Amino acid sequence: MFCYYVAASWPLIHGARAFFGLQGTPLIGLLLCLAAAALLALPWGLLFTRGRGRAAFSVPLCILLTAMPPLGVIGWASPLLSAGVLFPGSKWFGLALILAFLSFFRFKPARSLVCLTLCALVFQFQYAQPQLPAGWEAVNTNYGGSGQGDTDFTTEYNTHQSMQTTIIESRAAVLLFPEHLVTNWNESTEAFWGDTLTSVAAQHRTVLIGAGINQPGDSRNPFDQNRYFNVLLARGENNTALYQERIPIPIAMWKPLGDDGVPLNLFARGTIHVHNQNAAVLICYEQILVWPFLSSALEDPTILLTTANDYWAKGTRIPAIQQSSTASWARLFHLPVLSATNF
Repeated sequence: MFCYYVAASWPLIHGARAFFGLQGTPLIGLLLCLAAAALLALPWGLLFTRGRGRAAFSVPLCILLTAMPPLGVIGWASPLLSAGVLFPGSKWFGLALILAFLSFFRFKPARSLVCLTLCALVFQFQYAQPQLPAGWEAVNTNYGGSGQGDTDFTTEYNTHQSMQTTIIESRAAVLLFPEHLVTNWNESTEAFWGDTLTSVAAQHRTVLIGAGINQPGDSRNPFDQNRYFNVLLARGENNTALYQERIPIPIAMWKPLGDDGVPLNLFARGTIHVHNQNAAVLICYEQILVWPFLSSALEDPTILLTTANDYWAKGTRIPAIQQSSTASWARLFHLPVLSATNF
């Protein structure tokens, strides 16, 4: 299991340099990779047993321990993701089937595989791809690191102008932008976007924008991004919907031993209501975990929105991993997916 998690964490080595800048050496990436793999393999080592009876319970328990907090904060590459591949549309029943299969496999491996195959075929043949609501569109961008606290205000100004041009030219009822394209959304930003947002509201449209916002009561420099919320906010006809990222990337964004970065909020609401849809939202890192989606699924979503700012992961397998994880969750709960990514 340690080797399994090392293989799943391998892109961290390449991605650390881009994400952490000069401090992100390959050695830092390697240490993060090995530390994450060791922590995720720990329950498997502690609960390992050669007894078939005990193993029937220890294996599902290990999977749950690595999927739920606290280990679930780094619980990527969970075997639970296979439920969406094998049993599309089965929702919670599919998760139970995966755990049941892993329990019975130790007793009757051949029969378990036959039952698994038959169940998978039944769900595959009855599954129909859900359709996106009419008028919902996503915008994929290539703005690089714009919006990530860069002091080059000219670049950020050009990004804002480009986004507003895209919004004006679009006729989408709901337009989704990638994660954190706006460094800090505040009263000044609202004023700068005023004409565009007024026009969007008059057309009964909504734009969903990835941005950073200051924490309530924070009176610091509005351009200081040492401490902020990473959010997806709605503007236009709907100005009330706001999703706060629940699990930011540990160490890089969520800093447990510091007072800066993006706070961890495991039990925040996982859906927003936009244009008669209850949308589950996953921002970047949350797409490869179990807890954020399953906690959102308890709120009966009707669509899945995913946003990412993967400029730092360009050339790695990380974007593909995010997409495949998202696709698996969406298939499991029969949800249409709308995704926006910046490179």
